[in-house]
Amino acid sequence: MSILYPRLLDSTATELFDRYQQLTVEELTTEHTFAHPSAVFAATGGHRVRREQLESLRGRVLEVAVDAGFPGGGRRRSHSNFDLDIARLLHERMGLVAAEASVRPIWAFLALVVLPDVSFWRYREPTGDRFLATDITRHVWGRLWWRAHLTAVLSETDPYRLIGTFGEADFDQIFARRAGLGGSRALIRALSDVWPSVDKGGFADRRVLRDVLKRLLRTAPVIEFDALGYADLCEQIRREAAGSVAAIREADLHAQ
Repeated sequence: MSILYPRLLDSTATELFDRYQQLTVEELTTEHTFAHPSAVFAATGGHRVRREQLESLRGRVLEVAVDAGFPGGGRRRSHSNFDLDIARLLHERMGLVAAEASVRPIWAFLALVVLPDVSFWRYREPTGDRFLATDITRHVWGRLWWRAHLTAVLSETDPYRLIGTFGEADFDQIFARRAGLGGSRALIRALSDVWPSVDKGGFADRRVLRDVLKRLLRTAPVIEFDALGYADLCEQIRREAAGSVAAIREADLHAQ
């Protein structure tokens, strides 16, 4: 059964976001708390998260953040490593199921109530979707939980070995198309597993990836990816990649 997290009302989330943009990261450290009068829980569906669980989660996130340079600026590479570490941590410790993790206001609560200082440290000049969860694919924490969830293979010794296959921008290309790809975790895991060994014909990885995703989107209505065996699914991805490379090469030749 899922753990239920507080859901921060949109009006309050916007108010906090606007106010917190005027504060420094150090000042935001004193603003964190573990409850808010404008936060509500779902009536059913799981057990409400306990305060001590939120305190433990914040403590663990802070440990990872400090290693990555918090509360200072940190380096881009540190932020990238921080994201991967936090993705694992959130997926392992939050106790969420996918249905609960798709609820936008729980991520707004995490970003603006429990972790405002770390949130603004990670994105010092953020757009609203990084905090308000208007788009979970861009939310400072929500996108990381989903990145771990979609690539995790819990039966393996290292269930998160695929989490770093794609960088943030490339994984965004995949995550943004999750609805069109049927939300197939099997497909995303296979793509993450196969991608390093795919022959990209010397073209930029992202260019090939974008074309492969378009091809998979066209294939999705006629092939049930989750019904394929793992080897067949990997082979399907390789075939689509080969088609992408051939099409890109032909397009470049015609453009000359």
